[in-house]
Amino acid sequence: MRSRNSKIAALLVSHWANDGYSVILPPLLLIISLQFGLSTMQAATIISVYTMSSALVQLPLAFLADYSGRSKQILALGMFVSSAALFGYGGSTSYAWLLFFAFWGGLGFSGYHPISMNLMTQLFNGQKGFSLGIHTVAGSLGATMVPIILGVFSASWQVGVWLLAVPGIISGLWILLAFNGVRGAWKKDKSILVLSRKAVANPRVLLTTLFGGLNQMVYWGSLTFIPLFFAHRFHWSIAATNTLLGVFHFSALVSQPLFGYLSDILERNRLLFILGAVIASFTILFSVMNNAIWCAVFSVVIGAAVLALRPLTNAKVADITSPQVRSTAIGLSFTFSSGLGAAAPLLGGYMEKVYSFQAAFFVFGLIALLGLSILLILNGLEKRSAGKAEAAALE
Repeated sequence: MRSRNSKIAALLVSHWANDGYSVILPPLLLIISLQFGLSTMQAATIISVYTMSSALVQLPLAFLADYSGRSKQILALGMFVSSAALFGYGGSTSYAWLLFFAFWGGLGFSGYHPISMNLMTQLFNGQKGFSLGIHTVAGSLGATMVPIILGVFSASWQVGVWLLAVPGIISGLWILLAFNGVRGAWKKDKSILVLSRKAVANPRVLLTTLFGGLNQMVYWGSLTFIPLFFAHRFHWSIAATNTLLGVFHFSALVSQPLFGYLSDILERNRLLFILGAVIASFTILFSVMNNAIWCAVFSVVIGAAVLALRPLTNAKVADITSPQVRSTAIGLSFTFSSGLGAAAPLLGGYMEKVYSFQAAFFVFGLIALLGLSILLILNGLEKRSAGKAEAAALE
């Protein structure tokens, strides 16, 4: 149970559950909206509460993992809290209870990615892009399967949600067993305080996380409104919209390991720019399309690109920071992503209410374009830093 392969398997299985849980609410929005009589804005608020709560403690928990060495306990606790939130979804009897358990589900999500990604990069001996690509594939597989599973249980969705809580409990226990003895005692490394301050104040880290966060707005906006858009505009069934969400995430099973591998052998910034440009252009094209098939194709392309960008962004952060504080730096990245992502459903809900779904997606495309400008600033900053380092070496 304590072998390297067991540790990798524990991280992959837990990532399957963690990211699967993060997309449980969007495919349920149509069912929940009918059951509780919710407006589009109220349904979007559920997603915003989830993403906002997931941003609240990501950075503190990531820092605590680096500072104390209790990574496995925090990972396992997050999985248990997420599973408990799923039981809450199924047992909710009102909109207020759904908001409450969405909040707790987000808190469970907070304790996962920064720590697991740091552990994954260490297990793969520095192949950051490839290791995070493989790691993220497991999460995308969970995000692919969960909407389809919920589509099967659409007539009794509570039962489906309760069954899906089981893998989270199992993977939490597996983490405790696989990583038993790995920095299990309180470490309280004072040097981590200094290194963490330097990491979170690094302009390159801040620009990278802002770029990733703006593109995560496109992800959360797409995740929230694609099912509602296809149901209202093209009258697709719940099963059909859930299947489309599954394919949206399934596309990442190819794009994430491919771009993760390429980013280890090619220039990472260039690949980030390519993906950002694809996200911006196809989101804007999606907003003007009137054909259901083309809209579905474009949504899958958006999914492939925005999900492939995740591991590359975090690999970029890992390049900049040392392993001692990598959880903290990645925690900052996910805090940006979750915080900005929380605004996307509310922004999209407002645009849909005042204008249309197409207007919401057009705005998301403009946000992705803004992300490209941030990446250009980052690239210029790194070139200037490299030029100064070269000049200093020559002197």
